[in-house]
Amino acid sequence: MARTQGNPFYIEELISYLFTLGLAPQSAQELDRLDLPTSLSSLILGRIDQLSESQKTTLKVASVIGRLFRAGWLWGFYPGLGEPAHIRADLDVLNRLDLTPLESARAGADLSFKHILTHGVAYESLPFATRSWLHGELAKFIEQQYSALIDQFVDLLAYHYDISGIEEKRREYLYKAGLAAQAAYANTAATDYYRRLLPLLADQQKIAVLVQLGQVLELTGQWSEVEALYRQALALSEALNDAQARAQARSALGNLHSRRGEYNEASAALEEAQHDLYWPAIKRASARPCISVVR
Repeated sequence: MARTQGNPFYIEELISYLFTLGLAPQSAQELDRLDLPTSLSSLILGRIDQLSESQKTTLKVASVIGRLFRAGWLWGFYPGLGEPAHIRADLDVLNRLDLTPLESARAGADLSFKHILTHGVAYESLPFATRSWLHGELAKFIEQQYSALIDQFVDLLAYHYDISGIEEKRREYLYKAGLAAQAAYANTAATDYYRRLLPLLADQQKIAVLVQLGQVLELTGQWSEVEALYRQALALSEALNDAQARAQARSALGNLHSRRGEYNEASAALEEAQHDLYWPAIKRASARPCISVVR
């Protein structure tokens, strides 16, 4: 109690740690000789260190999936763990030790980490490069395994690919997740996805995403930031001399001015957008040779 300061989970973990070592909590002499871990995190890490190498690897790989995880995904995305029967044997031990107890079919999961701290310590014990690689392998597995249901996994794929560092897939799924969140009016999630996506894009690609981010923020009334985003999109389109993108940015600005009651500015921006849309076609038509027919 003195060491744990009454924290129930800390008490549970400390008793489990003593049990793993084969020590009786009632034996004062044995406890006096024991150098107990000084924090909950070090205690959890100490419990993990007591596992076999195979069990430790299984636990750490499972932490990449998340606090809730499906057993079948372990051998599905990381065959290096061994045969399913071997992995299930490791999971049985982890379940008995109450590190990853069985779940009651919540969210389609088989097991879960006992506590968010248990999950965090296992995950943080993996080297950063290994974590990134495992996230990429997991994302590839989900993408292939659930190709017919991919829309249901867009958020999950955006999360894992973003950590993986596979740039093309990061861009693809952050954008898809942003669009899905925007369509569902999940404005906070959409804003987060678009903000994470923008630094990964070339200037040409940024224009549409800046406008989409602005449209999401319009719904939350952040007018000043929205105008700044639209003007940034306009500046990029002008620098690239892209009439279509320029029309998109000016149209967004015009609609914003209209919502703010700035009707003169709105009219001017929308007229300029219309000019940008139709001027290229007018130029192409005027450049065609005029053919006269003399009877």
